[in-house]
Amino acid sequence: MLHDFLPQHHAFRAHVRSFVEHGLRPLSEKWEKQRQFPISIFRECARQKLISLDRERNGIIAEELPKCESLGFALSVFVQANLVAPMLEELGSAAQKKKFLSPLLRGEKLGAVAVSEPSAGSDFAALQTKAQETRAGWRLNGTKTYITNAAIADFLILAARTDPVQGLQGMSLFLIPVSSNSVSIKRLSMLGLDTSAAGEIILTNCEIPANSMLGERGQAFAYVQSGLNRERLFGGLACVSWAQYSLDKTLRYLQGRSAFGTTLNRFQAIRHQVADMHTRLQAARQLNYHAFRGWLQGENVTKEICMIKLFSYQTAQSVVESCVQLHGGVGYMDQHWCSRFYRDARALTIAAGTPEIMKEMIAVFLRI
Repeated sequence: MLHDFLPQHHAFRAHVRSFVEHGLRPLSEKWEKQRQFPISIFRECARQKLISLDRERNGIIAEELPKCESLGFALSVFVQANLVAPMLEELGSAAQKKKFLSPLLRGEKLGAVAVSEPSAGSDFAALQTKAQETRAGWRLNGTKTYITNAAIADFLILAARTDPVQGLQGMSLFLIPVSSNSVSIKRLSMLGLDTSAAGEIILTNCEIPANSMLGERGQAFAYVQSGLNRERLFGGLACVSWAQYSLDKTLRYLQGRSAFGTTLNRFQAIRHQVADMHTRLQAARQLNYHAFRGWLQGENVTKEICMIKLFSYQTAQSVVESCVQLHGGVGYMDQHWCSRFYRDARALTIAAGTPEIMKEMIAVFLRI
């Protein structure tokens, strides 16, 4: 637990843990088989206070929600609470907050942050989607892809080039309702995270009013980087907790599975593997907590967040992969939880910044 939270947060953790265990986990296998995001359950999460702007509570939710056994669903909730909502709160006008933020916090609307493009992922400077100023507002054209929640979103926070300046300058954020005929969204079929409803977005002469810009003109890069910091930070808490949950489930399997006259957990080779995984997860957890405490206190922990994205995410991915190995043949079966967790875990070192990008960013901070 984040041991320096105020005492009342412990009660909130117990509430979230109970809701996950009794209200979400029994239903998650159904969502996964249907490969659908359960909108009605998202509304229930909002009623249970899981969609909020409280950063400490969101840290607890990040650790507890993945235990519902649908990482795609948990990811979708995290995007709303830790990416979309804070951007609206920090950058939105009073009218924008009323139209988009308030219904999101009530679970009545979902948003998606649309940045990546077919030819521009981590390379933000290569974004090609354009926003042309008109008498009535803006006209947007371009394509976004690999966007979490795009297929279920009611609105988009979308990055587009507003000025001819190349590179990282000249890009702005816009709030775009998806109901327009000029916005086409296609759901993407992925290896894992099926319930996250990722999609491709095509804007064709999309006309929006002048007051649709979110924040200041030309500041999209800074806004997106701040959002990515939050996403990586809360994601670190989530993925380590999820990997620990996977390892705990695997240990129960090892304690009940017999071979050569004893249970698997009594074999030294397996015991040492489990000890090693627990050690690496604890190291990742403490890195996460250190950065999270500093962030709550207003410190600049961008370097540490890059380290989280590099180390904690890779550690979680490695642990889940080892859980498959320890289950043997049964863990390789398509419908087994371990197989699904493995497919979901593969995204950890792809989304929100690859290890190569994180290493380069850390090297910049180290001035080497």
